[in-house]
Amino acid sequence: MEGEKWFMEGGCRSPKVGCFVSHFGFGSIWESLTSDPQIVLVPELPDQILNTRLLAEALKVAVEIEKEENGRFSKESMCRAIRSVMDEDNEVGGLARKNHAKWKKTLMSQGFMIDYIDNFVQQLQRLLDEK
Repeated sequence: MEGEKWFMEGGCRSPKVGCFVSHFGFGSIWESLTSDPQIVLVPELPDQILNTRLLAEALKVAVEIEKEENGRFSKESMCRAIRSVMDEDNEVGGLARKNHAKWKKTLMSQGFMIDYIDNFVQQLQRLLDEK
């Protein structure tokens, strides 16, 4: 749309961004976990819902915007979600910030991706060798 601006990938690495609100497709997961902004989830599609369960419930690094019975969210529910992760005194936000920092440190650590890929290739090779 003319006049509409799109937030480019990699933009949440800017120090000016404090909160990243997204539907959370696969690419958004990696970008958000390796960046500093707090994470607010607005899933729409099935894969995004699974990603949201992973980030909000299993890893506890993000907050999902509460939806109403009609499947939509209100401006109030969006404000509540953003406040919860941005408010330094909010217990949920504090836990999300703490867990997010741990995951970022792990994912960005020297050799993490190389070790992960090497292990994956070794596992694939074992599967092939068994046949």
